[in-house]
Amino acid sequence: MQVHSFAPGEALAPFVRAFEIIEVGAAMEKLLVPETGLILGFRYSGSSSLVDGPARAIVPDQVVTGLRATARRMLTSAGSGIILAKFRAGAAGAFFDPPLQQLFGATVALEELMDPREVEAASARIRAAWTHRERVDALEQFLLRRRARKAWQADPLVGAALRAIHADPGAMRVGPLARDLGLSVDGLEKRFRRGVGASPKQLASLLRLRRALRAHRQGSPLTQLALEAGYYDQAHFIRQVVAAVGMAPRAFLHTSEFCL
Repeated sequence: MQVHSFAPGEALAPFVRAFEIIEVGAAMEKLLVPETGLILGFRYSGSSSLVDGPARAIVPDQVVTGLRATARRMLTSAGSGIILAKFRAGAAGAFFDPPLQQLFGATVALEELMDPREVEAASARIRAAWTHRERVDALEQFLLRRRARKAWQADPLVGAALRAIHADPGAMRVGPLARDLGLSVDGLEKRFRRGVGASPKQLASLLRLRRALRAHRQGSPLTQLALEAGYYDQAHFIRQVVAAVGMAPRAFLHTSEFCL
């Protein structure tokens, strides 16, 4: 598997964390760790399926994946290629109509969320591209046109909550955060779910998990890893990893079967 990452242009940088092009030679199966933002994908070759035991569900070629609490297992055919736009937390509302919590845990064909003719035109340009740069340019133009037609403004209180959670996800408590923002807990939860696609607690958990997994690749011991990522203790870290990926951290982290 080859992964090529591209930074977005200036106009899209506030919304898109990165563009990624993923190409697969031989057929492969990977466990996909949950992301902290929505993902948009255009597949230009091959196919992929979500695996749940013996069941297989074909992933649409043009697809949006919402936030989720658990990992997904994906089987990708030989010769596959896909370009992804990985949105920043809370930024996908600039392109998709809220409430984004309706996409939580979902994998949805892009044609269900916007004009199929618009989707097919962008897909045709991406399929016809000769280089990765041309594919990225085609996706950027698609997003810029979409953004120009959307009358969207970021919710400043959701933005403040996001900054607080990113600064220290381990310390995040919904009650104190809501009081700091002048909101009730229910008010914060509703606005956050609508704009981000998950609850504040769910996002904080995903941030801690991904930070811990990234740090482990640098050789951090498990106990130190848990504390530095914001967990109360190693047991707390183990419980979240098991809940998210279905196995204990030591077994999970020593495999090459996952994508972060």
